[in-house]
Amino acid sequence: MGFTGYEQASGILYENFLPGTRKQINEEAPPLWKILIPNTKKVSGSTVKWSAQVENPQGVASRRLASQAVPRAVPGKYIELEQATGRIYGTMEFDSKMIKAIENSKEDKTKFVNYTEQELTGIKETLLQDLGRQAFGNKKGTIFTCGVTAGVLEVELDDDSNMSYAVVGMRIDIVTTATGVCITNGKDRAIAAVELTAGSLSLTVDGDGGVVTTDATMSIIKHDAYNAEMIGLSQIVSDTEDIYGIVTANERRWQATVSLATGALTEKKVVDIAVEAKLLSGVGVDIIVSHPTRLQQYFLLLQGTRSFDVATAPKLPEKLSAGYRAVSVTVDGMEALWIGDPNCPKGDIYGLRKSDIEIKHLGEVSFMNIDGKILLPNIYGAGGTPTLKTVLEYYPQMICRRRNSMWVLKGVTDPA
Repeated sequence: MGFTGYEQASGILYENFLPGTRKQINEEAPPLWKILIPNTKKVSGSTVKWSAQVENPQGVASRRLASQAVPRAVPGKYIELEQATGRIYGTMEFDSKMIKAIENSKEDKTKFVNYTEQELTGIKETLLQDLGRQAFGNKKGTIFTCGVTAGVLEVELDDDSNMSYAVVGMRIDIVTTATGVCITNGKDRAIAAVELTAGSLSLTVDGDGGVVTTDATMSIIKHDAYNAEMIGLSQIVSDTEDIYGIVTANERRWQATVSLATGALTEKKVVDIAVEAKLLSGVGVDIIVSHPTRLQQYFLLLQGTRSFDVATAPKLPEKLSAGYRAVSVTVDGMEALWIGDPNCPKGDIYGLRKSDIEIKHLGEVSFMNIDGKILLPNIYGAGGTPTLKTVLEYYPQMICRRRNSMWVLKGVTDPA
């Protein structure tokens, strides 16, 4: 490989692709991502530090007679938290002959640009999808929950699996969900085929690693991603899960309001849980998030009744990023923007308070830079073969300042 070709390839990556990559990520981010607007404030190195409230300030006091003293109000309880960012990345590999050829002709430079452009398009789309998935995840990296599979290559999946995350060729691990330990023949497998038939969702792993046996205690994750992703809403909006080192059971105000097995979607169920959460926390939510189908179904309910809150008619949907829509609704006197996000499980509807939840990131999406280089030589691939790679990386983390201001309806089904 000629030194000139290497330098030219690195320069092409810098000049032609990095600015466009940042622009596309910012413009085409998933709907919830756009609403929360990631920022770098309070991020040091790859760690986020912030204050969180585990007890509400109790400033309301009373007295029986005018001459009696007002009782002392109880101050709110805050703690300082620290959380490492997750890492989302994509890798491109280059043939050393192609790099060398760049220095010989304009035509070969064009081929390099075209190849890189095609590869980056795929990486950016996958990265955007991963951002959306992790925003609703649990940090453990769970993509699918397994069904019952007995000694075969075709792995049965939970019926509610979002199959858009299953990409043929993707490297996965099949792990015990509670521990992250790979099951027998479950490490570093490739997805060879995907079955999308409703009621029998499955994926087939490559034949090189042997057959597998699974059940509902097991999960499928990206290879080596266990406990390395961003903390998402499935952990944050919970009344049982411990996050950020806080023991949820010991902090009565560090619990979201959760309704399990909700059943058929109705206006009343949304209102009831919103009111319950507001009574417990003292505040209402201003963002409601569901799968786009639930948003559509709810808007049709609103169209039928013409009212969500007393004498309040629904507004027309407004366009949001990535082609999705939002509806403004009023819940117990509090206006909220209801957004449809395809990454949200179809059975979940989340109520979020924007001031209490945020995405922090180390910086914008960028190429890995080692000693000023983003085309990285001498990185060894399979079998110790030297390869040339460039890595697109992003370090985000979702944080929660106050958990009990949020709620979730679980197990929501189609309107009766």
